[in-house]
Amino acid sequence: DGTITNEPGPYIIRLSKSSTVYNPEYIPVSGAKMVISDDFNTEETLVEIEPGVYSTDPSGIRGEVGKKYRITINTNGKTYQSNYEELEEPVQIDSVYAKIEYLETAGGSSEGLQFYLNCKPMDYKKRYFFWIPIETYKYKADVSLDFIYYGLYEFEGASSDSINECWLTQRIFKTFIYSTKDLSKPEISKFPLHYVSTTTKKLSEKYSLLVYQYSISEEAYKYWSEIEKQNIESGSLYTSQPYQIRGNLVNINDQNDVILGYFMAAGTSKKRIFVDRPQLNFSYPVCKPNVEAFLAMFSDPKPFFPALVTITNEGLAKAAQECIDCRYQGGTNIKPDFWED
Repeated sequence: DGTITNEPGPYIIRLSKSSTVYNPEYIPVSGAKMVISDDFNTEETLVEIEPGVYSTDPSGIRGEVGKKYRITINTNGKTYQSNYEELEEPVQIDSVYAKIEYLETAGGSSEGLQFYLNCKPMDYKKRYFFWIPIETYKYKADVSLDFIYYGLYEFEGASSDSINECWLTQRIFKTFIYSTKDLSKPEISKFPLHYVSTTTKKLSEKYSLLVYQYSISEEAYKYWSEIEKQNIESGSLYTSQPYQIRGNLVNINDQNDVILGYFMAAGTSKKRIFVDRPQLNFSYPVCKPNVEAFLAMFSDPKPFFPALVTITNEGLAKAAQECIDCRYQGGTNIKPDFWED
């Protein structure tokens, strides 16, 4: 899977073997020769930067609106090639915004933010869109570190300032597509993206959403429509049997060799927004320091030192590492360059 756009590179292509539905796993394919070329005979050979991940040079080939691109892959004595895809002119995002909404689930009602997107006016040409939202959120550890206890009443003052605040960035893995094909007026207004509930920490401090908007071909749109359909059906009570969805790559010497995935050429625009903590009720789980566990250390002969200690209203309490160090929840304590306080 991979895409070339009008944005500067490098462009990343991932190559892997398929696995069974019942035992899914990522099996990277290394050692392949991979070439991106256009219809004017400009081409670039990609370099493998990690197992199964191939990259163009940052100053190498760059997508241009109106040109057509394809990828050729040589691996294990076989040659795979995609159809040419024309790089469509990008459409600019007008706005990305959030509205407070309530979501009914099997566990009851939850509060949160529903994100939406509007596009700037466009011409009457049939257009097809694909979106990738990437979220970044700031969160804090549940407990602050005040002391480290080494036993025999030996305390050392400590601070968890450097591991109290973290940021986590991740892609929203859901298919977002849309077509203006059957619209009398080609516009996109209040297109629903994802929903963020207050049952997690994502909105607890500050939240940022970066949306990439891809103007894609009709063939790519049909491919992602099938992906979306299968994802919806897989969560249904009366789901159909999963089936292989062919992309735009073929084995040039064996048409019966099924290749999954899609190589896209797409005009791209993007927009980032920041959202402060909303005035909502939060209900995510919180670590609780244990006063009794701290007192038990004085009688328990088992080795447990050093112990992380925090001050609570009930007195000194023992806290787990994952409660004090925000990095244990998947984020980093290095603030992103784009972050706005």
